[in-house]
Amino acid sequence: MASLGLKTLPFKKYWIALSSLVLIISTIKILGADDVFRAWHINETTSESVKERSIWLPSYFIATEPKTLDGITDNASGITWSPITNSLFIVINGQNEVFELTLDGDIVRRIPLKNFRDVEAITWVGDDQFIVADERDQSLVKLTITPETSKLNKQDFPSFTMGVESGDNKGFEGVAWDPTDNAIFVVRERDPMRLYKVYGLVSDGSPSQVSIKKSKALSKAAKKRNNDLSGLHFDHNSGNLLVLSHESNLVSEINARGDNISFLELGKGWHGLDNTVPQAEGITMDDNGNLYVISEPNLFYKFSRNTET
Repeated sequence: MASLGLKTLPFKKYWIALSSLVLIISTIKILGADDVFRAWHINETTSESVKERSIWLPSYFIATEPKTLDGITDNASGITWSPITNSLFIVINGQNEVFELTLDGDIVRRIPLKNFRDVEAITWVGDDQFIVADERDQSLVKLTITPETSKLNKQDFPSFTMGVESGDNKGFEGVAWDPTDNAIFVVRERDPMRLYKVYGLVSDGSPSQVSIKKSKALSKAAKKRNNDLSGLHFDHNSGNLLVLSHESNLVSEINARGDNISFLELGKGWHGLDNTVPQAEGITMDDNGNLYVISEPNLFYKFSRNTET
């Protein structure tokens, strides 16, 4: 029996190695060789201290099955989380409405928007205040949404129009609030892709007090590996910015220096996804570190951190 074991051991090792190779090749074929290598390289070359200080997107996996939003048939766009209500707020364009959702994606209420042309993004900016982006006009509007709010008219609230290359359908696609300096990050989708930071709108709301700055380092990082820019979220814990691209099926984490720290692939086979996220349009996080993505026409995704990764 001993001699038989010695003869069959190499044969078993051969089949184990071959099976492992087939599995690796299949995984690379599904996920893409470049993406697999990039993920491996980033993980191996990033220090543990940087991982601990950052959001570290490779540790995130889909928490629940993607959910179809009841009552919404099309155009789900931006999303934000409010700690005041511990709920999510999304915007849809076309008919232009704000929806409040639970953290599981159930609709709490819907709020019609009047005199808006094409609402694409929303971010909470403290108390019961929100900034929404009207894409076609390239305007930012500061809204007040209380538990009693049932409708919103753009003409009742302060707004600021940047007016740079406006009028087409490639305007503002994402907004995010940076509470450290009370400013708003804004991205233009593409043709060309832009990343701005707007000061004065949150604190004062008067157009005369608003100023715009551009960071070459952040803009370069935001455009890296992305074919478009569709959503933003600023994480106050790490000080890093999440940039979403629906054409590239990618979330990028960027620090204040403009370094790309980590990535979240939104393609089939990545992070527990059974299917590719079809058109990711908005992204946000809550204070428990859960990450939420909204996908047009009406899909809701929730990702949570795997602490063992």
